[in-house]
Amino acid sequence: MSELTPKAALSDQDQLLRFGLASGKVRGVAVSVDHSWQTAGLHHDYPPAVAQLLGQCVVAALALVATLKFNGRLIMQFRGDGPVKLLVVQARSDLTYRVTAQWTQDLNPTDLNQTLQTLFGLTPANPGHLTLTLEPNEGTRYQSLVPIEGDSVAQALEGYFQQSEQLPTRLVLVADGGRAVGVLIQQVPGEGGTAMVRAANAEADFDHLSIMMDTLLTSNGLVEVQATAVPVLLHRLFHQDSLVLTQVNSVGFFCGCSRDGVGVMLKSLGRDELACALHDSEVPGYVSVRCEFCGAQYNFDAVDVEHLLQTHSFAPNEDIRH
Repeated sequence: MSELTPKAALSDQDQLLRFGLASGKVRGVAVSVDHSWQTAGLHHDYPPAVAQLLGQCVVAALALVATLKFNGRLIMQFRGDGPVKLLVVQARSDLTYRVTAQWTQDLNPTDLNQTLQTLFGLTPANPGHLTLTLEPNEGTRYQSLVPIEGDSVAQALEGYFQQSEQLPTRLVLVADGGRAVGVLIQQVPGEGGTAMVRAANAEADFDHLSIMMDTLLTSNGLVEVQATAVPVLLHRLFHQDSLVLTQVNSVGFFCGCSRDGVGVMLKSLGRDELACALHDSEVPGYVSVRCEFCGAQYNFDAVDVEHLLQTHSFAPNEDIRH
């Protein structure tokens, strides 16, 4: 029996839903980002092929961080030597995120659904890297780096969890420049540091639910994922599988950059380097710094630079451009 609340069914923009399946043997997370995703890309003008890939990474990272019991952030990074060089998503435990990407002119910008091998230029000799980093607010930082395997972001992450965590995981990820949607299911892991001991029939239940997930991977299914409110999608998919919605949370774009923080960074460069930056800047008469995450641009003229070098802090003024 599905237990989706009326409130959850009415609101679907920038939302993360946690749910349980198969009487607690399988857990799931579903994410949709709409307004926040449009805000994240507002200042970057991502080509459609990059927006598709990066949007899939956003909802995947948010789904993963929602499965973790910690306060901090998860950083997902794909790196290669092809037309797309780098994708980075930072997802925090409060379900805010920021993103950045690097690509070259060799990218076919409008050809969607290109494989990771094509986009990142992957070969057996140069398989690229998928890096997942956990940075808790308190405790030890953890990082795992593996070769990129599979044709898609979903396949690469499923392979990571199967090989590195021995945790069966299925993902469906769909994105464009306006909306991104992700659905994740996982077998519930064991407790503590001992080997995982799962409930009886857990693997059979997971395999059955994976088959249900496969129905979303057809061309019609992917269209449905992109066009359907997430609570409605979950009800259609799992209403016969003891679907219980456990929590609904808002999701948002966040960037912690500030003029004061940029000023501290510039001051660390020293007088000589700042003088060269003033002389060689693309914005005549200014040291200009653009945030790679939100696109905000901070301009410092010669007076600002001198003030930086003589003080320990630098108050924001009105010339910040977002």
